[in-house]
Amino acid sequence: MTDRFEELISELGKYLDLDLHTDHNHACRLRIRDRVDIQLQMDAAQENLLMVSFATEIPPGKFRENVLLEALKANGLPEPSHATLSYLSQNNHLVLHRIFPLNLLNAERLAGLFGEFLEQVESWKQAIESGQSAPVSVSRDLPSKPFGLRP
Repeated sequence: MTDRFEELISELGKYLDLDLHTDHNHACRLRIRDRVDIQLQMDAAQENLLMVSFATEIPPGKFRENVLLEALKANGLPEPSHATLSYLSQNNHLVLHRIFPLNLLNAERLAGLFGEFLEQVESWKQAIESGQSAPVSVSRDLPSKPFGLRP
């Protein structure tokens, strides 16, 4: 007997014309264009689907500080579809994740959300690898300071 998560992964595979299944950890990892890994898994309560990517390593120093500052700013942006950014010190990676209620998902909706998430991961990865502390689109979305005030 398969659970709802396995059914959703199977449906997503059919929708994308891929053979998808869960692994021994009950997760599904997709590698896109040999550059980005995105993992789908359930939360501990088995109610929400987690979408996670270890986007890229952030080199130490002032640049890392700038990236993390921009990530904090991006985390404060209003919804709708912004991933939460975090930093994993064990491997110095910027991590993006999103959480979705499983009962609201079907293969088509998950495919769309996956595509949005992939775009966000790729934009952060590309920005950092090219020496920018954040994607241009994120910087543009940040609210401007009134009267030209600076933090």
